[in-house]
Amino acid sequence: MMHAEPPSPREFSALESLEGALDWWREAGVDADYSDEPSGWLLEPESENSVAAPPPPAPPPVQRQTPLQRALDRPAEDKNRFDHETLPGTLEKFREWWMTEPALADGSLDRRVPPRGVAEARLMVVLPQPFADDTDGLLTGGAAPFVAAILRAMGIAEHETYLASALPTPMAMPDWDDLRAAGFGDVARHHIALAAPQRVLMFGRAPLALFDIAADRAREPLAIECAGRQVPLLAAPDLRNLARSAGRRANFWNRWLDWTR
Repeated sequence: MMHAEPPSPREFSALESLEGALDWWREAGVDADYSDEPSGWLLEPESENSVAAPPPPAPPPVQRQTPLQRALDRPAEDKNRFDHETLPGTLEKFREWWMTEPALADGSLDRRVPPRGVAEARLMVVLPQPFADDTDGLLTGGAAPFVAAILRAMGIAEHETYLASALPTPMAMPDWDDLRAAGFGDVARHHIALAAPQRVLMFGRAPLALFDIAADRAREPLAIECAGRQVPLLAAPDLRNLARSAGRRANFWNRWLDWTR
């Protein structure tokens, strides 16, 4: 009877054992080594060989332009938006144009506020722009009682007053030099010429730039040439500043008395 020799167990080297174990894990779907402890994957430079990263470059300097430079840099079609020859010839037509002309303001037309009053009024009151709460017309919001009290003290009735604004809609921080370059000064002069008031009272001195009048001349006797006629102008502080300062109100009243005497 023949007896088969039992197979001799094969010796596996350590490398073969490791490869076999790795193959088993790969077959099981595991192809990466995981650990509960975090470790860095990037080689940290040795301290003596480390080099500090250069600082980020400084931002380029801001190039601030003067109003003249801004006007010169503006495209030619924006330097004067209005052809004086095509401006409305009557006050009624001007009011319609004020509410519909696209070049006057961006945005929705329903935000525009029309001027109100009669031509040849004793006093034309000019605001820089409508107030945000002038929803029912110019000076119908919170500033209305203050202006009404001023007119009563002056002895001027509402029907003797023409109310207007230099801009048809409220604008955040208007640049009056840019607006003058765009032709808004010509529009304001034309508006005053059509309204033909005896005098003009402007609340807010910044819009003087529309007429090429420096703000430091605000306390001088002023006049605006409109269609060949010199219209007396009194520049007063902004209504908000006037309302909260008794000193400004007293100074304004004295100037008004000197101006109308």
